[in-house]
Amino acid sequence: MKPKIMLMDKILPHNVDKKYILRNLRNVTISYKHAEGNYAVNINKSGSNFDASTQNQSINDLSFHVEKNTFIKTILENIKTPRPRQLVKPKKIVIDFSSPNIAKPFHAGHLRSTIIGNFIANVNTYFDNNVTRLNYLGDWGTQFGLLQYGLKSKNINVKDLQNDPIRILYDVYVYANKLASNDNNIQEEARKYFSEIEQGRMSLENWKNIREVTVQELEKVYQRLGIQFDTYHWESDYNGGVIKPIMDLLEKKNIIKIDESGKKIAYVNNRNITVLKSDNSTLYISRDIAALLDRYKKYNFDKMLYVVDNAQTDHFAAVFDIVKQIDQKCTDGCEHIKFGRLKGMSTRTGNVVFLNDILDEAKRKMHDKQTLSKNTRTGAMNDETCDILGTSAVLINDLKQKRLKDYTFSWDKALQTEGDSAIKLQYLHCRLWSLEQNCGVSLPDTCEAECLSEEVIGDVIAELAKFDSILQKSLEEYEACIVVNYLFRLARHVNRMFNEVRVKDVNSDLAAQRLLVFYCSRLVLKTALTILGIRPLKEM
Repeated sequence: MKPKIMLMDKILPHNVDKKYILRNLRNVTISYKHAEGNYAVNINKSGSNFDASTQNQSINDLSFHVEKNTFIKTILENIKTPRPRQLVKPKKIVIDFSSPNIAKPFHAGHLRSTIIGNFIANVNTYFDNNVTRLNYLGDWGTQFGLLQYGLKSKNINVKDLQNDPIRILYDVYVYANKLASNDNNIQEEARKYFSEIEQGRMSLENWKNIREVTVQELEKVYQRLGIQFDTYHWESDYNGGVIKPIMDLLEKKNIIKIDESGKKIAYVNNRNITVLKSDNSTLYISRDIAALLDRYKKYNFDKMLYVVDNAQTDHFAAVFDIVKQIDQKCTDGCEHIKFGRLKGMSTRTGNVVFLNDILDEAKRKMHDKQTLSKNTRTGAMNDETCDILGTSAVLINDLKQKRLKDYTFSWDKALQTEGDSAIKLQYLHCRLWSLEQNCGVSLPDTCEAECLSEEVIGDVIAELAKFDSILQKSLEEYEACIVVNYLFRLARHVNRMFNEVRVKDVNSDLAAQRLLVFYCSRLVLKTALTILGIRPLKEM
């Protein structure tokens, strides 16, 4: 049973309808207030009123004080030994995120998509939904005809790409673009080359080999972020041959029409949108239409989430509108999870940003900063620790922002050691781990709440009690900043507890109960960091 439900079952007053509230608990927000040794619980149900006590009293909010020791014991014991969940039917969630283009830099928008998408996947997994992490890689379109031209003219084969495929492909793409900008014949040749590939008149074997080495390289980078995808899909999976029957169906349903130039046009949201070129070459939108229909058939999802920046709002509105006219069930669970722009990110190598460069820069800067810190343990700042700290800094700096907000990246802010920061959260986790290992006290089997009378301990427990509701809220709003800001608040209370409450050199029973509070704080911190995509450190 979830901690939230266990707690409510024990502490709800007798004059309210317990069964009704517990049955609807997933639709309510619970908050806790602690002051002068008392705990108050507030239950709020947004939307329609619900009657919790009598037929004559319809309420939106229910507030009541709870018995202190019952509250403390229930919270700590449920964190220490989680009960099996009583689940509603898990949902099938497919999340399309990261999705960079082959031969182009892994730009800041892809970085945000990767970080935010991974969080959404992790928090859904925490609530036991069946999640499919999908990386939809861009490997199609006229630009890839240009890339193939560049590879051919520079005589580069798959073996040449083994060492650094992403950067080599990008350099070739830039080279081919430069040639094409001065020679229209090259641009036309690239267009024809792509058209030949798409219509199935040219072998894709070499291109498939290029894709394979590219994915192998990308997976090394994703591994540094602790991300694993369940499946990789490619734009080229939805080529002209696959799309033709879909276009025929759209024509039959009068969803698209052919204009005077031979292009196939859909009228969506008061504007004409080209979905197929006059030579029957596909476009980004036609491939996305085919991909969505294919995903619904393959996964039968409850939700299909596209974690893509704000700039694609009109694009996804058009995709959903067109597909809805083919199969409304397919789009019922579709959402475009938008996010704002990340500006100002660069590395020592310049403004062309590759994800590996970003993580290397973060690691280097973190090593320099921590080497100068008096709090750094001797021998703790090895290469792996610096990498994890640097990655943590980049992730927390992004996830603490509101998802829809544009923001300007600053290395100084990302790597700060004072105030609310990734470094402070990692340091707190290390400090809590060290306390457990070195205090000479064992964890108690049960909580003796009467031992935990200090006000600062009450504040920590009140924050711990909010964790489940915080995660639920972040799940519903797709907002990681709700979790990050919660951790900053929890960290402030736990750090104050470190300063005011001793575990060593006190009565052993009292020490064990205090250790239980610190232990539960670390478990919550560890769980939250993991959901955010961060690997908690044990020493630094």
